[in-house]
Amino acid sequence: MHKPQREDMALTRTKRSQKTRPATPKEISRIDEANVGRLGLISIQERVPDSFTSWTVDFHVEGRPARLSCDAIPKYGGVPHGLDGDISTALIDLYVEDGCPEDGTLHTTAYQILKRAGLHDSGRYYQNLRQTLFRLRTSTYTASEAWRDHRRGNWTTVTFNYLEALEFTSGDEDLGLNRSSTLKIRLATPITKSIRAQYTKPLDLEFLTSLDRPLTRALYRLLDARRYPPEDPREPLASFTVNLIDWAEACKIVDRRSNKIRSTLQGAHEELIERLYLSAVEYEGRGQKQQLTYRFADLADREESTLPDSPLIVALAEYRVSGAVARRLIEEYGEPHVQARLAKFVRLLDSGFKARNRSALLVDIVRDQDGKYPETEAPQEKVVQKKSRPPSSNMPTLVEATDEPQPLEAQVDSALKTLQFLLRERLSVSEYAMLRMGLIIGQPDAQEVTRLASRAKVEGKLDTFTAELLEHLGHLQVTDSAAT
Repeated sequence: MHKPQREDMALTRTKRSQKTRPATPKEISRIDEANVGRLGLISIQERVPDSFTSWTVDFHVEGRPARLSCDAIPKYGGVPHGLDGDISTALIDLYVEDGCPEDGTLHTTAYQILKRAGLHDSGRYYQNLRQTLFRLRTSTYTASEAWRDHRRGNWTTVTFNYLEALEFTSGDEDLGLNRSSTLKIRLATPITKSIRAQYTKPLDLEFLTSLDRPLTRALYRLLDARRYPPEDPREPLASFTVNLIDWAEACKIVDRRSNKIRSTLQGAHEELIERLYLSAVEYEGRGQKQQLTYRFADLADREESTLPDSPLIVALAEYRVSGAVARRLIEEYGEPHVQARLAKFVRLLDSGFKARNRSALLVDIVRDQDGKYPETEAPQEKVVQKKSRPPSSNMPTLVEATDEPQPLEAQVDSALKTLQFLLRERLSVSEYAMLRMGLIIGQPDAQEVTRLASRAKVEGKLDTFTAELLEHLGHLQVTDSAAT
């Protein structure tokens, strides 16, 4: 059995200290594939024995028998579980953000996957990511009369691996993943086909990644999927009732004794109630006949409780802070605090600072608890030049003007993600890794190369651009070899 992931949970908690409230449906812009969420392909348990290599769940769909099964291998730690759910959700979100390529291929980096999953950027998590990807690649799912074909409006049988292909570069002698790793992943055809057919449900990714425990996040994903009717997953239900043993099977809990099921779920229930996603969790009956009812926090009440467009919200909107984000900031920090931070933001702009992303900088100033933004002196006569060093008063840099202060890896991966989206299959995985190293040393410059790539896309000259880029990277490699 795997060792307890105490370090994982501690690191996760430090990142998830801010308690985000669930969004209302009209505030949610991200989506999840509805079959994946409803079927619960990933066990919610944080740890399972290596010998737990298969499970089968029998149920009914519209009165007809259906079955879902998973077959894995012990080499990679048994069936997909725990953090695998965070990673699989991140992969789908990155695929959707990438424009849902028809071939299901996603070019990305290990760093991008961890960040999108809301996980820590540390060596332990890169090891976990590698294990997860191999579990998702080698585990085989069979959904018998249980997979919704949205276009035809019926239920079908499909067999697939969550990942159909996996290719990545390793930056160390252990052949593992690290910050420099680039990946080429092809998601399962049934999943990508379903997404392109728009068989999706809303996904509150910000709330999901703010939850403390992997088990809570996994239960939330499963609950939120069951909350939407499978035939038309758009209107959420007010409650959901299920037999306790059936629910344990859906959650892929190993020990099916009723008292163990309840104890396994208890912590997640408490967190989801505390975080205002659930209003109550009710048990009725005894033993294997127990019924479990989830009552969701009333969405209408939550919408009515949000603040109207006050003068402060209107003022924030002038800097392109959305109404939903503005309301959350005021609810979390209070109107006087937000008003004072808005004034500080205006004084910063008046001092001559040029923000690349004003709305992101304003939100970060409101949320700042570490004194990153001290009061500026009188307005400067000249704007700081692009390459000049920031003044000693801790004037925020352009990096600090994005949604979060980002390390070099984040800046490089942001540029690389844009280039992967534009160039797609024109570069191999190893060539993308070589490009990433070039971006780290500033050859080519991240902003300049993305600007040129975007222009080449508009002008229909991406092939020429790619050839010139590869020639430049090849020259760098030759120079580096000569230097050594």
